Amino acid sequence: MRVFMKRDIQRKAFIWGLGCTVLAGLILIGFVKLPPSNSESAEAAQPGSGTIILYVNGEPVTRQEFQLYMDKEKGAVTNEFSIQHNAADQVDYWTTEFGGERPIDRLKSLAADEAAKGKLLQTLAQAKGLVEYSGFGQLMKDWADGNKQREQDISDNKAVFGLGQYDLSQYYFYTLSNLKLELEELMGKTELQVTGEEIKQAYQAHAKDYQNRTRLEIEELSLPYSGEADKNSALQAMQAALGQLNKGAASELVVQSHKGFRLLKNSAVVDSQTHPLSPEAMIIQTALTLKKGNWSTVADMGDSYSIVKLVDKTENYAVPIQEVESQLKAEALSLKFEGYLEQQFRGSDVRLEQGNYDAITAP
Repeated sequence: MRVFMKRDIQRKAFIWGLGCTVLAGLILIGFVKLPPSNSESAEAAQPGSGTIILYVNGEPVTRQEFQLYMDKEKGAVTNEFSIQHNAADQVDYWTTEFGGERPIDRLKSLAADEAAKGKLLQTLAQAKGLVEYSGFGQLMKDWADGNKQREQDISDNKAVFGLGQYDLSQYYFYTLSNLKLELEELMGKTELQVTGEEIKQAYQAHAKDYQNRTRLEIEELSLPYSGEADKNSALQAMQAALGQLNKGAASELVVQSHKGFRLLKNSAVVDSQTHPLSPEAMIIQTALTLKKGNWSTVADMGDSYSIVKLVDKTENYAVPIQEVESQLKAEALSLKFEGYLEQQFRGSDVRLEQGNYDAITAP
């Protein structure tokens, strides 16, 4: 039976934000140090996209890579200065002081925090064997090769998922997001494996969220369609099936009357945070309007027709830990992983190429 539940992501977002705050402090400490002299430092003395802005455990962040983070944080900075200092766009906006601070300095600080965090994530993924490199140059090559392949696939009328072409920023942050998820999943099977006790602790932390809920037992009879002609015939078949069901026919027998019918028996705990336009929410809301044992009218779900029956309804339901174990395990793993990242941040050597950093005077 399917169980419609929503994973709690707000706590994860909070911990990640905490990690960023900790990293900001670490970067300020690290910036008073200078990296040892090497060939990359020699490259940094030359202006251009390959100029090194900072190092994370010896791994460089180039000017072009750093720019991606500046572009990403520009909106946050202008919004912050607008709210706190009523700062409006003007000539030399980025280098004008508002309340003793310049927008360009705030932007560079935020970008440095995020760039250091991103580079650390790449090196951790490389150390775990998820990627073969952490350098920006190879990532750019993969981006260019990927776009070229997508262009060729489109030309050859092959199926292409997602956009036809990705700009560098889209590809870069999509890659980092996937690396983070893959690293969390990998470590969840090894050194960050979640214990039964940690699952219990996660349940207890949200105990009130699992009390006084409404639990529904639902049957859903559906019939998919494609195209207008198929849609019309599907609707007629569903209306005929509803007529049989309202006369007392067993749903299992009705399913056998049409090749495409699907019968699903679902257990659902009502969750106000479920997206109201999701199929799950639509089914739950329909069931809530029914009396026990009754079927709904035919509903168009976008690619199928459905009718719903409320089998049973339990008020003041306390969700047992077994029903949300996978959700709790995911949350516990997320917390452990964020703690691991924070620990890695604390031990990282983040160093700024001060001259190159100071030379950036515009976003």
